[in-house]
Amino acid sequence: MALDNLYEQRINRVHDYIREHLLEDLPPDRLAQVAHFSPYHFHALFKAITGETVAACTTRLRLERAAALLHDTPHLTVTDAASACGFTSASSFSRAFHQQYGLTARAWDRHSPLPAAHEKPDCRSDNRSLPAETGEFVARVRDLPPRWMACIRVMNAYQPHRIAAAYAQLVDWYRSQGGDPLRAQLIGLAVDDPGVTPLNQCRYDLCLTMPGDWTASGEVSAREFPACRAAIVPCSGDSNRTARAWQYLYGEWLPHSAYVPDNLPALELFRRQPAEIGWEQSDLECVVPVVPAGLDEAAEA
Repeated sequence: MALDNLYEQRINRVHDYIREHLLEDLPPDRLAQVAHFSPYHFHALFKAITGETVAACTTRLRLERAAALLHDTPHLTVTDAASACGFTSASSFSRAFHQQYGLTARAWDRHSPLPAAHEKPDCRSDNRSLPAETGEFVARVRDLPPRWMACIRVMNAYQPHRIAAAYAQLVDWYRSQGGDPLRAQLIGLAVDDPGVTPLNQCRYDLCLTMPGDWTASGEVSAREFPACRAAIVPCSGDSNRTARAWQYLYGEWLPHSAYVPDNLPALELFRRQPAEIGWEQSDLECVVPVVPAGLDEAAEA
């Protein structure tokens, strides 16, 4: 089986599962299990491949089911249609319907085509239309050693000043232990996926590698990251370029590779630290731990 077809089949499996369970809560871990992708990477893969978040796809499928019911059942109330498709209230259905189609469900005559009905992307992927390479980024696979790290967890991490403050605090702590932070590897680890978690609740671990006999103290915690094989995309530039690198890795390279993500979080390995180049630009590697395709399913067979 071609690898892009493997990714396509797994994403389509989720698409079908959502359609069949619209009345249920659909927790992220359950959908990741359906796709047989690591929960660390499932949402990033889904959005990169389909162009929608899982939540947006679920809402759209519920709206499409409700619109079909309203069209086919003239005497069905809007409230009953909303309830029959998994919406928790008529008001939430009304807001979603208006946002999707540009008019309210009650204003729709139930016969005319809905304005935006065919403008949203389908959840089903078409990885074969994606180029295997772009001129902008190149991914390589290499083995990474285990790392013993000193970490500070940053809350509301999409506020840049919070990352900068945590970095300064981590550097000060490192120096207090007698180490040179610029000789250590700076590593960023996203704890939460912004496609699932509200931005103001997203957490990010900022880490520096440290000697194996060091212990953490205060707000600094110790963490070991195991040895792994990883797909790595070097990236230098601003935050928009970094976002494109992640899109390339999840949306283009992985579906055409011989690998699937391992059950480990993604990393940002900084080749140069902010103390060297400032905060306007970054020089890092986008890293996704991987295993050969098929081994992830075989391990649970």
